[in-house]
Amino acid sequence: MFLDPYGMTVDWATLKAIASTRAIDVWYPFSLSGLYRQAARRIDSIDPTKRAAITRMLGTDAWEAELYSAPPQGDLLSSLDDPIDRQRAADVRGLERYVQRRLQEIFAQVLDPLALPVIRRPQRFSLFFAVSNPDPRAISLARRLADHALKTGRPSHVRP
Repeated sequence: MFLDPYGMTVDWATLKAIASTRAIDVWYPFSLSGLYRQAARRIDSIDPTKRAAITRMLGTDAWEAELYSAPPQGDLLSSLDDPIDRQRAADVRGLERYVQRRLQEIFAQVLDPLALPVIRRPQRFSLFFAVSNPDPRAISLARRLADHALKTGRPSHVRP
């Protein structure tokens, strides 16, 4: 299946439903630029609507603890539970790795993504391929097909 999301429109529940079939593999161009924009540098800059959209897309609110560093220790005026001064610790690659780990929680196999666009920067999407069937033979076949497709999508003069 090829999901073609508009921005951050794919709910985590949709991905879970696909993975639970154990029969449908998915190509998913994840909107990395959307996540980067919505997950502001400072956590206190994320309004409730953006927070809900990120949680819906990632399927958990644990992203806040995973992606944002705690305030510096030793500051007598701030508490560890205080969101003020919590900064996003993840850059674009860190966000991509977090999304890949989340996908690996529900799919049997998730290949390393292809950065899109391939030649021009900045990276806007991460094209993930996820296999839902846990049978080693199915994973092997799906990997061969996907590896071939991903390899042909990378120009020879661009380093991965």
